[in-house]
Amino acid sequence: MKIKSNIARAEALLLQEKYAESLSICIKILEKKPNLDEAIHLTAINYYALGQIEPAIDEFKKAITINNQNSSFHSNLGIAYLKQEHFTEASKYFEKALVLEPLIPESNYNLSICLHNEGNYLLAVNYCKKAILLDTTNSDFHLHLGVIYYDQGQFNNAAESLVKALEGDSKQNKGRKYLDAYWQLFSLYLIQHRYQEALEIADIGIQSQQLSDQQLCTLLIGKAMIYFLFSHLDEAKQALQLSEMVHQFPSPPIYLKSFGIFHLYIKNLITLYENGEYKDCYQLSHNATKMYFISESHGFSPNRTSVQYKNQNYQINSLFIIGAKVIHFISEEENKYQVSLVSLLQDLVPGSKVVIAFGEIDCRPNEGIYTYSLKSKRDYKGIIDDMLSKYVNALKNIANSFEIEIILYGVPAPHPQSIEILPQSEQQRFKDIIAYYNLTLANTCKHLGMTLLEVYELTNKDGQSNLQYHIDNYHLLPNTVPTLFNLQRE
Repeated sequence: MKIKSNIARAEALLLQEKYAESLSICIKILEKKPNLDEAIHLTAINYYALGQIEPAIDEFKKAITINNQNSSFHSNLGIAYLKQEHFTEASKYFEKALVLEPLIPESNYNLSICLHNEGNYLLAVNYCKKAILLDTTNSDFHLHLGVIYYDQGQFNNAAESLVKALEGDSKQNKGRKYLDAYWQLFSLYLIQHRYQEALEIADIGIQSQQLSDQQLCTLLIGKAMIYFLFSHLDEAKQALQLSEMVHQFPSPPIYLKSFGIFHLYIKNLITLYENGEYKDCYQLSHNATKMYFISESHGFSPNRTSVQYKNQNYQINSLFIIGAKVIHFISEEENKYQVSLVSLLQDLVPGSKVVIAFGEIDCRPNEGIYTYSLKSKRDYKGIIDDMLSKYVNALKNIANSFEIEIILYGVPAPHPQSIEILPQSEQQRFKDIIAYYNLTLANTCKHLGMTLLEVYELTNKDGQSNLQYHIDNYHLLPNTVPTLFNLQRE
């Protein structure tokens, strides 16, 4: 009886979030009954709640060794692996949990998360839909289904699920933080280039007064992006001022660090514009035609600058596909980036000139070609040759199909501070990758008769930035693209 009462006490403390106290009781129980699976399982849960994931995994495995017929043991072990983003291992235990109890909505949902991250979208949708059938009120499930559809480029289905997630939040106050549904719907409208609707959903989220400071910053900076692209600088400045606290959070998550970079980048661009430091770049001719610049964040800097190309005056109009990489556009599976780009290009007037400027994210030291070549042990030259051949040929075919001219834009020489995050022994290899990427892009464009703006040559000194054009560790100054077009005329 005493053991049962102690277990009940440990469970009560767990529910009260007094994890250390609950764990202490569990350890004492196990000193007397070392094979009591219930106490081992409680020990594991407490370790997990305390952020000690590896000890939690060990204890979950002990519990399963003693009793492998309890679905919650398998499910909770899966959650621990999911926390570590070990999706394949997590999937295995969620599948075992569902064999024992197939009608648990959370297990179906968690397995869907793993499958989504592994790129198995069809099964991810199926398990998420099953979770929704079992519990229609959980906004998490609708939100996740919307994210899967969004990543596949199935935008109408995504919108329907994300709206249901928001409705579930407002009715039940359930699910993840409000940011997820508001931000995902904002991102959906952004990638569809439905900018007014994106602004409206951001305002609804902000006015809900239910968001944390971090969540508010994200939506405000998202608004600033749109306002800047469409020259509403006063509104952009206001949004940036309201989100100034983005730089003050201790230990911010990765996504928030990215928004902090956006915040400073747009703020600096507005300051440069208003100070008139690069006013010569914005001298619009009366007979200027629109030239489009489609990129991720690199498109903000040249927006509204004036260039000459083939004896014609143009004004750059930048359009934005957040987070897009070259690798996304050569994927055999249709995705949001492909759908977004094609939807932009197919609506352009025949004869339009379009600069396509993706690739810098593929060429960072913490992701893309460099990290993939290390993990896969493949030669980076083979990776780049294959990637750029598919990419440039695909763009050439699109240009021919829509009767437009696509101009390619290379990858800048990396800023020294971005190189310095690598070990000294790896820095030259990383610089060699960027150099080879740009050389291959130049050769491919020449072979296909396409114009290339060789930003690497403009910014390079001994394999890294000459610091003449960088505005921060990633982005370039507004005069960069006009300078590159001037070099084309020489």
